[in-house]
Amino acid sequence: MNGISAIPSAMQSATATIQRSTNAVARDAAVVAQQGVASKETIHALIDSRQQVLYTSAAAKLISASDQMQQSIIDILA
Repeated sequence: MNGISAIPSAMQSATATIQRSTNAVARDAAVVAQQGVASKETIHALIDSRQQVLYTSAAAKLISASDQMQQSIIDILA
C-alpha cells in the first residue's frame, strides 16, 4: 500500500515544482526586461529560465508516471 499513498505526494510535489518554476520564470523575465542585453544579471536569468524548463519537464514526467501508476492500480483492482 505504500505505492498507493505515495501517488498524491508525488502529484503534489510535481504541481508545486511547476508552480515554483512558473514563478521563477516570471522573475527571470522581469530581470531580462529591466537589464541590458549584455548584463550579468540577464545572463543569469536566461540560464535560470532554461533550468526552470528542465524542472517543469521533469515534473510533467512525474505527473505522467503517477497517472500511469494510478491506472495500473485501478486495472489490478478491477
